[in-house]
Amino acid sequence: MLFSKNKAWFKQTLLALSAVAASFSAHSALDMSDATSRSVSEYIAILPSAEQKKVDAYHKMIGNHLNQNFSIVRTVRILTSHYPQDVQEILLAAYQHHPKQLNVISRAVIRSEAALTSDVLDTALSVAPDDYTQIIRMAIKAEPAYIDDIVAVAAQHQPNHLEEIVRVAITVEPDLSGSVIYSAANNSPNGFLDAVVNVFASIPESTSNLFYAVKDFFIGQEKVEQPNQLRANPEQWQRFLTIAKAQGVTKQEMQWLQKQGYITEEQLAQAYSSSSN
Repeated sequence: MLFSKNKAWFKQTLLALSAVAASFSAHSALDMSDATSRSVSEYIAILPSAEQKKVDAYHKMIGNHLNQNFSIVRTVRILTSHYPQDVQEILLAAYQHHPKQLNVISRAVIRSEAALTSDVLDTALSVAPDDYTQIIRMAIKAEPAYIDDIVAVAAQHQPNHLEEIVRVAITVEPDLSGSVIYSAANNSPNGFLDAVVNVFASIPESTSNLFYAVKDFFIGQEKVEQPNQLRANPEQWQRFLTIAKAQGVTKQEMQWLQKQGYITEEQLAQAYSSSSN
């Protein structure tokens, strides 16, 4: 009898806890949805009146499609294929209808209209800046061929988070390290080397790809008539040398750095003085 009572009490407790958890989950989702909706509305409010009118027109158009049982994904694909010049306004209108599906909507457009990748990313990052890592990851997975443009747009939106942008990009597409480094260096010449060094340390398996990507970038810069004004100071190069060596880069591989004058022969010798490499 006592066992039956305890069993009944336990079952009621589980049901109560499940209800609380479900309520909390729904409340959290609602908060995210509301936050995105507010951000979208605030962004639309600062647009020129002509663009605001376009957003309103597309909002009504999307609503009509949804009422005819079209999915939001199919709807934005149709609209952006016919009106690619209005991709920002179409996206904003779609986000208004389904703010929780910002990534889904953005991915749909990138996959169907790859040439609009930069515009899609620019719009998504404008209304959801705190979700930049998720948005970058989504965009690269959707269209890896545009990874250089994705890194460039992300760096413009989040210049203080270049390290995280590079880390996400390298993690998603390690074989495209060269494109990531080139884009990061050109968009943030003062901070890209520190970002790369930190990624060396946090993702050791990326060391080889990143090292040769950096090497190829600087070798390429030496071949052009007006090389990129990359301002890496001696301390940054010393840290690059130290971390790269610690991650397994050999002295022979590092000699290009010394030959190009980025570090001295003494620095190279000292770094590898206790190593057989």
